[in-house]
Amino acid sequence: PRRSFAATMVMAAKIVLALLMMGSATAFKPMATPRLSRRTAALNMAGVAYPENAERIKVGDAAPAVGLTKAEDDVDDTTVSGLFGKGTSVLVNVPGAFTPTCSNTHVTGYLENLAGLEAEGVDNVYIMAVNDRFVMKAWDDALELDSFREAKIKPELIADGAGTISASMGLLVDKGDMGGRAIRSAVVFKDGVAKYVGVDAGQPEASSAETIMGMLKKEREDAEAAKAAAEAEAKAAAEAAAAEAKAAEVLEGEVDQKQALIGIAVAAAAAYAAYGQSVTPM
Repeated sequence: PRRSFAATMVMAAKIVLALLMMGSATAFKPMATPRLSRRTAALNMAGVAYPENAERIKVGDAAPAVGLTKAEDDVDDTTVSGLFGKGTSVLVNVPGAFTPTCSNTHVTGYLENLAGLEAEGVDNVYIMAVNDRFVMKAWDDALELDSFREAKIKPELIADGAGTISASMGLLVDKGDMGGRAIRSAVVFKDGVAKYVGVDAGQPEASSAETIMGMLKKEREDAEAAKAAAEAEAKAAAEAAAAEAKAAEVLEGEVDQKQALIGIAVAAAAAYAAYGQSVTPM
C-alpha cells in the first residue's frame, strides 16, 4: 500500500537519526592500541633492569673499582678508584641533568664556590647523574662549564648511564616511571678513601658546597690547632730539658769546685806536715 507523505518523512527522520547515532558512537570509540613490534613489546614487559645497591658508602671506605669509559679520544679509560685515588676530590651525585634544583641550586652552588673549595684543599669536583653521556654533554654546555675550566679546579660531569657507579656506593634509587636515579648526595675522597658522606632526602643540605666547605674548614682548623698544641708541647718539653741540663751543669760545676778545694786543702796539709818533719830543732 501507498504510504502517505507524512509517514514517509517520519521513516526518513528515523533513518537519519539512527545514522547519526552510529556515527557518534564511532567518533567516541577509543582508538585502537598501536601495534608494537615484538622487540618493543618484550622491552615493555621486562622493564629496565638496574643493578642492585651495594652497602651504602661510609667514611673510611675505599672508592669502588668500577670502570669508567672515556667519552673523548684524549681521555683515558679508568676506574672510580683511579679517578679519586690521588688528592682531594668531591663527587656530587644529583637525581638528573637539567632538573631545576640540580641546575639552579645544587650544581650552581659548587660553581660559585670553586675558589673557596680550592682554598680548603679540594683538587677536583665531579658531578654525576644517571643519564647518558649525550645528555650530560648537553648539560655541560648549558651550564657553560668550559668557562670555569681555566681555574685550578675544573668541574667535570660523569654520565652514570646504567646506574652502575651509583649502585656500587649504595646511592641508586628507583623512581618508578623516571627510572633509576642517583640519590642527592656528596662524597669527599682523600687519596681514594671516603672522608665525608652527606646524603639528602630533599633539598641539598648535607651535600651542598657550603656544607662541604664548612666541614673542610673545621677539619683544617682542628688540624692547625692540634699542630699548634703539639708544637707548643714540644717547645715546652725542649725548654724544660734545656733548663734541667743547665741545672745539672751548674751542679756539676759546684761539685768540681768543692773537690778542687778539698784537693788544695789536702795538698796544703801534706806540705805542712812535710815541712814540719824537715825542720831541725835548734
